[in-house]
Amino acid sequence: MTALDPLGEAHARRRNVRFWHAFVWLLVGAVIYAIALALALLLYPDPKDALAPVVGPSLYLTPLFGLPYLLVSARQRGWIRRVIYFNVLLPVAHIAANDLAWAYGATHFPLELDPGNYLHYLATGALGGFAGSVLAFALLIWTRLAPFTPATRTIALFGIASLTLLGALGMAQGLVMSDALAMPFKPSRFVFWFLCVHLPWQAAFAFFLAWLMRLRPA
Repeated sequence: MTALDPLGEAHARRRNVRFWHAFVWLLVGAVIYAIALALALLLYPDPKDALAPVVGPSLYLTPLFGLPYLLVSARQRGWIRRVIYFNVLLPVAHIAANDLAWAYGATHFPLELDPGNYLHYLATGALGGFAGSVLAFALLIWTRLAPFTPATRTIALFGIASLTLLGALGMAQGLVMSDALAMPFKPSRFVFWFLCVHLPWQAAFAFFLAWLMRLRPA
């Protein structure tokens, strides 16, 4: 018979609690962000202006993603670092990823939907998804909200691959399904495209983020 390890079991339970606590509230944050983004775009004088880097609502609303988790974890250790991460560093990572994707898209993206340019849509989303995930995970480890171990490196690499793929598919398939760039322009189609880009990515990011934070020292 295998000897019981009550300390190990307790440590595993704490890790599971950390994961589900973070994952659920980050998912709530992703939904709140999506609702706020949709409303902001619908109220925008010209929603297409939201494509511009740095100033768009998809960027300045980024702190909403982590807000519910920050509120419910205010009494837990490392709260100040989490505040800095979700309110400062994560928006910076989002801006950098958006700028890289925008720079590529400005050169290769057509003003009107063209099925022949599907690979450009994929590449634009993949670039943003890759850059955003790499920066977000690197900053998470830099702030010591997750340890730098072989386990975290493996999870981060798997997360980067998954989020790069989601970024590509969200951008390309969202554009194809919504026909957002077609004329006459319809804000509702544009909003649907933006949500296809952001909501699935953030939901998956919440999973990997909670998984990595689960591994912090007890």
